[in-house]
Formats: sequence, structure tokens, C-alpha cells
Amino acid sequence: MTVNDMYTFMNESNWNALVPFYFFLISISAGSLMIASLSTVFGMKQYDVIVRPAAFASLGSLILAPLFLILDLQQPMRFLYVINPLNFNIQSPMSWGGWLLILYGITLVLFTKRFIIGSASAQAVAETAATASGNKSLNSILFVLALLLSAYPGFELGMIKAKALWNTQLLPVYFITTSLLAGLGMLLLVTQFTGKKELTEKFISSVKTVTISLIAISLVWILSRSMILTTSGLESQLAAQTLWKSGWFVGGELGLGLIAPLALLLFGNVSKNRTVLTVVSVLLLIGAFSMRYSLVFAGLAAVMP
Repeated sequence: MTVNDMYTFMNESNWNALVPFYFFLISISAGSLMIASLSTVFGMKQYDVIVRPAAFASLGSLILAPLFLILDLQQPMRFLYVINPLNFNIQSPMSWGGWLLILYGITLVLFTKRFIIGSASAQAVAETAATASGNKSLNSILFVLALLLSAYPGFELGMIKAKALWNTQLLPVYFITTSLLAGLGMLLLVTQFTGKKELTEKFISSVKTVTISLIAISLVWILSRSMILTTSGLESQLAAQTLWKSGWFVGGELGLGLIAPLALLLFGNVSKNRTVLTVVSVLLLIGAFSMRYSLVFAGLAAVMP
């Protein structure tokens, strides 16, 4: 007698919205520092005005990020296990990520402490920004750590071969690009409310060019990735279909986060109408979060029946 047993396996993850929030916050932190590095590392003086806001925005978002990760782990002691040197696993992205957060945090505190001054006047801010730009060694190390931190979620997800939407060597690059957009969005928003007169025409023109370039790179990545997925087998096709059915991707990332700010930057007068710049800032942040939310949950949902 032959007995046939039937089993049903549920591909279910305990991940929730805390994970994309965690990715979003570390992206703001790393992206803000990389944008500030245009002044502190690459010597583009028109970006001096955002160095101080970038330091505090980066530190604040970095402080919040581990809280979301610890809440997602449900058992806070697991986080201590990850950062324990005795438990370091060279093959584990979590081990590398935990230590990257620590090294980045220490360097960021050293960078930020020079901005904790008694006066917030324009002269004091300019002098402190100049001092920060002078320490090239610390600034360069912080830039490299921020670059790695922005790419880290892409490495962590990209190593999961069972998920066609995530498994690509270019995912870290896309996380870097969208982290820069998130950093720009946060810094433009902060400077809009803290010092509108300090935003020079040269600064706005440069930011406009950088933002348009990053949006264009993001759109090219989305198009090329979608084309590759739709021509790479059933599992990859399902991943592409799941992503394009996601409202967070189509409406949040693609519509509000990329196409809308691109149109405003191309056809709106951002130099004279600062409201347009504020709207662009908010849209960039919405797009950066939507990208992480849609990528995480579309990737989890794209499972062959």
C-alpha cells in the first residue's frame, strides 16, 4: 500500500515595518554625511552651510535607528550578542553591520562634538564648518564609513539567494543612491527652516544638479532591473510583477519619490520659490522610505506557489 503525504509550507517572515524604518534612518544618517562630505572632503565650499545640520541630523537618526532594530528583534539582548567580539562571524552580514554601526557612531560623535558650541550665529557656524573641513583624515574616514553603512542593507538583502528581487550585486549601489537622496531631502528640509537666507544661488543650483542626476540614476536602475527580472525565468518574473503591483513602489517610490520631484526641479523655479524646494525635500524622503518598504515586503511576498 502506498501512502501519499501532503505538506503545506508557509513562507512567512516575522519582519514588520520596523525593518524598513531601520533601513530608512541609517540611510538618512549616512546620506546626510555623504552630502556634507562634498564640503568637508571634496572641498565644495557652497556646501559649508549644510555641514552643521548634517552632523546633528546624522547623529539623531543614528541614535533612533538601533531602537527600531532592537524592537524588531523582540529580545534586546540579541543586539548585544551581535556586537560581542567573541560572537563575530565573518560570514554574517549582521556581525559586520553591528560593528559598522559602532565604528560609524564613534567617528560621527567625534565629528559632531565640534559643532556643540555656545553660539549658533552665522559667523560661528561658518567658523566651525571651516574647522570641520580642515580635519581631512577624520572626515575621509567618516565618509568611507557612511558609504559602507548606506550600502550595508543592500549587501544584507542581496546575499539572500532565495529572493529573486533582492539577489543582485547592484542592490548596494541602489541603496547608496537612494541614501544620498534621503540625505539631500533631510538637509534641504532642515536648512529651509533654520536659515533660508544662507541658501545661496550657487548652492541651490548645485543641489538641483546633484538631485536630478541621482533621480536619473535611480530611474535607470529601476528600468534595467525590471527588464532583467522579466526575462530571467518564472521566479524572477514573479518578483517583478509583485514589485510593480506594490502601491508603495509605484505610488510612493516611483511616483512621489522620483518622478514628482524630478518634474518640480525641471519645471519649477526652486531658486525663487523656496516652497518648491521644501516640497521636493519631503517627496525625496517619502520616496526613500517607500523604496525600502516596497523592496522588503515585495521581496518577501514574491514566492513561487
